[in-house]
Amino acid sequence: MAVAGALDAPARGALAGWRYPLAIGLLSRLVTFAVVGLIGLAERAPGQPLGAALIAPFGRWDGIWYQRIADYGYDPTVAHGNGVAFSPLYPLLMRAVARALDASYLAAGVLISTLCFLVALVLLHRLVERRSGERVARTTVWLTAFFPVAFVFSAAYTESLYLLLTVLPFVLLEARRFAGSCLVGVLAVLTRPTGIMLVPALALRLWRDEGRRLSRRFALGLVPLALMPVAYLAFGAYLYYRTGDPFATQSAQSAGWGRGANLLLVLAMPIAILHGLYVAAHDPERIGYVFDTACAMLWALVLIEGWVRRRLPSEYLLYGSLAIALPVFAGTYLALPRYGMGVFVVMWLLAIHVAARPRAARFLRVALPASLVLAAVLVLGVGAYTP
Repeated sequence: MAVAGALDAPARGALAGWRYPLAIGLLSRLVTFAVVGLIGLAERAPGQPLGAALIAPFGRWDGIWYQRIADYGYDPTVAHGNGVAFSPLYPLLMRAVARALDASYLAAGVLISTLCFLVALVLLHRLVERRSGERVARTTVWLTAFFPVAFVFSAAYTESLYLLLTVLPFVLLEARRFAGSCLVGVLAVLTRPTGIMLVPALALRLWRDEGRRLSRRFALGLVPLALMPVAYLAFGAYLYYRTGDPFATQSAQSAGWGRGANLLLVLAMPIAILHGLYVAAHDPERIGYVFDTACAMLWALVLIEGWVRRRLPSEYLLYGSLAIALPVFAGTYLALPRYGMGVFVVMWLLAIHVAARPRAARFLRVALPASLVLAAVLVLGVGAYTP
């Protein structure tokens, strides 16, 4: 019995580390599915199956594109060929799961996103707890699970898969499994372009671990690291083969969404909300843009403060900064709330501040779930805001 008890102790400890993030993740999904299901039920078309109606709102916006890619691949004759603006791993998984379960692409996407989200929360809790303690870890999980646009973690979006595939490399990095971290990074690159920002972050960690000097071990470590840019270029080469355009992704972003390089927006991020207020004052229909710019400003300020105070190791701060800057460099603050929500470093830095302020933490435990419900209604029910 004593031996059994001794063996049970580590198991209980491991279970305790899983219990909180899983409970919060499931609670946030319960709220999300309840609200989204009611919206889908209210909008149910005559003859539409009940199950399809309940998850239909999850397939809007970018979800439409991922379903098209899962169905048609990167066919340049479909939707003006703008599907090349989206990365391949998520729609490939949608296709595989849909065929394996004989389900719709949307149902497959909702399943993938929800499961990846739950696993990502467990890993995120583990990563943060080891460096910042249990309170900050729990706060990070809570902020991530109930952020106003966190309903997209169950939508046909890449947020959940990307979160999982960017947290896991750092978990492996802390376990000194550099090659494994790089291999997972390849999958992150194939999920979203910002995954390439893992390269400088992991390279910085390798440089530091090797004593900040050139050595044979450092050179060998660069070999698995090179797989990420190789994967990025390989996908670009494939799109070139399909479209004849060597810059197919950038061309699609410009043609379909009017995006182009703009360094000024990156530099202006600490005061980004001024831009949102200016736009909303001249076009009241774009009032939602204030939320985009407010989040852009918040992400910038917590990252700057994180660098100044050295809140986290440099490789974490470098990845977080670059992963936020890249989509802004593409020429817009649009979708910055969900982009930042999916960059775990940003939520971690926010959690450090919130956890140190018990009153703020108590307020957010009530306000965030309410804001999640409100945002889901505004986005999926009313259509007043595009995430």
